[in-house]
Amino acid sequence: MIKNAINYFFSFHKGLVNIILHTVGFVGIFYSVYKLSWVLFGVFILVLECGHFYNHFTGIQPYDFAPKVIFSRISGFLVIVFIFFLISNYLF
Repeated sequence: MIKNAINYFFSFHKGLVNIILHTVGFVGIFYSVYKLSWVLFGVFILVLECGHFYNHFTGIQPYDFAPKVIFSRISGFLVIVFIFFLISNYLF
């Protein structure tokens, strides 16, 4: 089960444009957490999702557009970023 999840993750994040958008998105998200800018945070979350949309519309990997799936992905990511925010705010 874990092996299937890892394979799915890597198959879903292939493609040069997707990798570039994810790199820019992650750098921007960490910068927005550092600067405590929620506007930038929202913009860079959209940049990350644009990589998934690009892969879907070019046929690299289908994207599940169900609101429940999108909400769970963004919620999980927000939890991870919130943990980094707490670490950066209270440990450094």
